[in-house]
Amino acid sequence: MNHWGFEMFSNWLSNRRGNTTVVFALCLPVVMGCAGLGVEVGFWQYRQREAQTAADLAAYAGAVSLRNHESVAQAREEAAAEARLHGFEATAGVINAMSPPQTGNYQDNRSMEVVLTQNLPRFFSSIMSQEPLLISVRAVATYQEESDACLLALSHDDGAAIDLFGSSNVAMIECEIMSNSIADDAVTLRGSTDVETPCINSVGGFVVGGGSANYTLTDCREPRTNLPRALDPYADVEPPTLPSSCSNINSGGGGPNAGLVSVSAGPSGVKRFCNGLNLTGEYEFEPGVYVIDGGDFRIGAQATVVGDGVTFYFTDGARARFNGGATVQLTAPNTGDYSGLVFFGDRDDHGVDHVFNGTADSLITGAIYTPSSDISFLGDFSGQEGCMQLVGYTVEIGGNASITTDCTGVGLTFPKIPGDVRLVE
Repeated sequence: MNHWGFEMFSNWLSNRRGNTTVVFALCLPVVMGCAGLGVEVGFWQYRQREAQTAADLAAYAGAVSLRNHESVAQAREEAAAEARLHGFEATAGVINAMSPPQTGNYQDNRSMEVVLTQNLPRFFSSIMSQEPLLISVRAVATYQEESDACLLALSHDDGAAIDLFGSSNVAMIECEIMSNSIADDAVTLRGSTDVETPCINSVGGFVVGGGSANYTLTDCREPRTNLPRALDPYADVEPPTLPSSCSNINSGGGGPNAGLVSVSAGPSGVKRFCNGLNLTGEYEFEPGVYVIDGGDFRIGAQATVVGDGVTFYFTDGARARFNGGATVQLTAPNTGDYSGLVFFGDRDDHGVDHVFNGTADSLITGAIYTPSSDISFLGDFSGQEGCMQLVGYTVEIGGNASITTDCTGVGLTFPKIPGDVRLVE
């Protein structure tokens, strides 16, 4: 090499830009490979998160189906459909929905386990392996047991379908409050009302208005909202067959000092009173069904009305109107077609309202069931130590009403509140 050539080669070696170019050219394939592998790993992670979301939603859907008393086969299909709906490509993987779950801490009939497995393609990493990458995700959802309700509003859309106000005191022992309304204020507390119950539940929302309203929940941390509707527990009960003739109550009940009047349902077990009934003295109703056909069923101030094994059926717009000074002690039958029902409202009587007042000695043991009409407990009604259920189109408890209902150990049919569904694994 001549002097000129050697000098050029020396200059090339000492040129930093030339070195950088060479080094960059040599490293570029490695950099591109690492970048490509990083993108590929990110793609795998994205697809795994996507699959996990699909598994979570699928397990939840399956548990909801189980809670709705659908078959296990139907619940599994619901879970699989939900996984496909949220992007899981079943053609490239396997959907395995199981109830009860095969592993974990929730191996029971209230839980749904979903395992999704899928092969992901390789790109840059195919240099190292031609085998597809297998991912597997798992989710388990379960629902809580149904709970009993003592207070249920059946309206689907009324605001304040359950309205607790004034200075009322409501204590529900071992049974809960439930509104089927979708309204934001489906259950409302206002004034200085004081409520104690295992839980307050609603399809819609729950509102505490102005004043010093207070509630104590003994089984849940906060009111539960956005639940499915509770079923009508007495939907299959047929109304009684009305006698062809109307009856009257024998004389003797015209005033507080007129003496005790005994009222019998007669041989058929059903007695019909037309155009209302007005009780002002002392009455004892024998076991049976008593139909109030139109008008008002009034229990006046200072009246005492007792009965064991009785059901009062309201029809043709009949309304309950119980005075604040009355003492009412009534118990539903515990056998037969109207077991558990003290008051039964006609399902065609829309827009009717029933007003109940009483004294601290009043006791109603059984259900007040008016599926198409409204229930109002006002004034000084108490009913303490009874097992009283309130199932109405809407229900309000106000004034200075005080209600304590304890159904522990009482064999009544209760409205069932659907349990929460939640992801647990």
